[in-house]
Amino acid sequence: MSAVGRALAAEWTRTGGRSFLWLIAVPLTLALPLLITFGIATVAERFAAIPGQLQVTSVSTTNSVYWVITFATGIMMVTAAYAHASQSRGNLRDLNAFLFPRLWTAALARWLFYGAVAAVSTVVLLVVVLTALPALFPLVYGEVSIGDPAGVRFLWTVPLYAFAACGIGIAAGSLIRTPPAAIAVLLFWVYVAENSISLFPDGYTLQAFAPFLNAVAATGQELAFLPRFGRDGSLAYFLAVAVALFVVSQLAAQWRRRGGPRLCGREVSRRRGATR
Repeated sequence: MSAVGRALAAEWTRTGGRSFLWLIAVPLTLALPLLITFGIATVAERFAAIPGQLQVTSVSTTNSVYWVITFATGIMMVTAAYAHASQSRGNLRDLNAFLFPRLWTAALARWLFYGAVAAVSTVVLLVVVLTALPALFPLVYGEVSIGDPAGVRFLWTVPLYAFAACGIGIAAGSLIRTPPAAIAVLLFWVYVAENSISLFPDGYTLQAFAPFLNAVAATGQELAFLPRFGRDGSLAYFLAVAVALFVVSQLAAQWRRRGGPRLCGREVSRRRGATR
């Protein structure tokens, strides 16, 4: 078995049983988008059923899975960041260094692992949402279809986006080794910085290169934002950003390790002195 394969097996073992991933992260990834999507659909359908009172605009496929794209991807991305940042602290850091001398091995395996969980979760959510909405709420969501071009595109672009976002989460966990800080930086970047940068001088020019906005628009989701490189090009751009950040984070981690022997020796000496 290759080093990455062993790291994948180790990650599967580490997260097995009653872990944060399976008890909190994955259930929240599945439940939150469904709760918001069907909650909004229920209210809209009730208003649409009132004759002559309100006019509710019907929803197309391209605007039916926004909460899946937003929350499922975001939750799994910060989960990956939290998991990787946690492994660089305390005794787990020494264990990882012993098991996987090359830093990138565990990082790549963790990206593959959490990315796969994110991709499978989003596929499940997309199938449920795109099939249940037109069946349960025909007045508002009757035009939604999993088989039309937009629905088919969602089925492969959203999982790919979620997978790549987990890579950015791993990169953040490598660069910012404090889990809460890594999560805070990611959330600020995705939900604040990219949306508010247009308020600054030349902000619209900068916003055109915002990775997450380009990726969301590239999935086929309706946004008041045009993907800078076209839909497929913008998705490729996001993948390139994810790979670049991952590579930079591993080079930075390797650079930190080069100064590690002397620091680790001092730490071991302090620990030995404390136990005497």
